[in-house]
Amino acid sequence: MARNYRTGNDFLLRVFAYGSVVSTYILIVIGGYVTTSNSGLGCGESWPLCQGAVLPSLNNPGVIIELSHRLFNFVVGVFILGMTVLAWTRFRREARIVLLSTTSLVALIVQVLLGMVTVTTSLNPIVSDAHLALASAILAVVVADAVMVRYLTLKPAELAR
Repeated sequence: MARNYRTGNDFLLRVFAYGSVVSTYILIVIGGYVTTSNSGLGCGESWPLCQGAVLPSLNNPGVIIELSHRLFNFVVGVFILGMTVLAWTRFRREARIVLLSTTSLVALIVQVLLGMVTVTTSLNPIVSDAHLALASAILAVVVADAVMVRYLTLKPAELAR
């Protein structure tokens, strides 16, 4: 892996990499809360709508909890998509970063679809377990990606330590 220090792009790459890790972890925690609070069907079995509406009534705590999980996924998507676009456009020669970023984006798309199947199958335990397993795998990939980004963007003086 090349160790060329790039200033402006490095900062943005680090923001997307670290943002991907933190937001993915937070989304997993929110997902755990959805499960333990029995809010998995707070939006009903309609997907991507919530209770058949884009903006559902927020009178039920289960709706708020489930909807927060769905909406926070957008934050994760922004970080992972940003990371992947930046990897492909500015860091194309860094094969590991491109591969890990692309893998996390593809896995996130599959995860969203698996979330849909989880809801539309009334929280089938096998599908729910697969949803959690894939979330854990995505977290592992974005952590690996962030480690590679950190290594890539170290200044030469930092590498000597």
